[in-house]
Amino acid sequence: MAKLVASRAGAALGSWFIERERVVIGRAEGAGIRLEDQAVSKQHAAIEMVGNDHILQDLGSANGTFVNGTRVTRHLVRHGDLVEILDFQLRYIDHKSVVGNEGERTTIFHAADVGQAPAPAPGGRAPAAEARALELKLPEGVLRSAGQAGGREIVLDLALTALGRRGEEYAAIFRRPQGYFIARVEGKPPRVNGKPIADDWQPLGAGDVVQVGVENLELSLAERDRR
Repeated sequence: MAKLVASRAGAALGSWFIERERVVIGRAEGAGIRLEDQAVSKQHAAIEMVGNDHILQDLGSANGTFVNGTRVTRHLVRHGDLVEILDFQLRYIDHKSVVGNEGERTTIFHAADVGQAPAPAPGGRAPAAEARALELKLPEGVLRSAGQAGGREIVLDLALTALGRRGEEYAAIFRRPQGYFIARVEGKPPRVNGKPIADDWQPLGAGDVVQVGVENLELSLAERDRR
């Protein structure tokens, strides 16, 4: 399932799953994603489902809709695209698209992922961080069946590791330089230490117990990665 994660001036505003065929972005009270600023048009832009894809369309706004620093009228959004409306930033996250590459061992990170802020462009507009391959030390972790001797073991050495079953409860664990993070992909949210996670990436630490469906898995980290 795809979602938009919104921020403004570095402050997180929230995230919205795109669950309808058409979601309007604007300042109107009835907008699916409301951006409260008078410079934002009442119906500024919309995201529409076309087949299995999402299309972003500017709705004739006065100040424009930008994707990765380029003004657009209609754009096929892909995982990681940064939608900019004035100084609002909405990151398009497609968990299904990412988990579809679960066999990929080469990790591409954005500058923002490792704490590098992109330099402002002339005119004050901050460009989207360009993806770049970085030689970074990644955490080394393993998920083991919690409280069960001889249970299964999942080595977390991929960029993304899928848990659960498609069409039921399905989650993904993301391996980043800062550690491991988990997010819901489909169905009920996974539980960490008995509590359902929020609709965003949640960090995991050594000893955390992850529940997806009926399975409980405990995270073990290499000694150097323990916090």
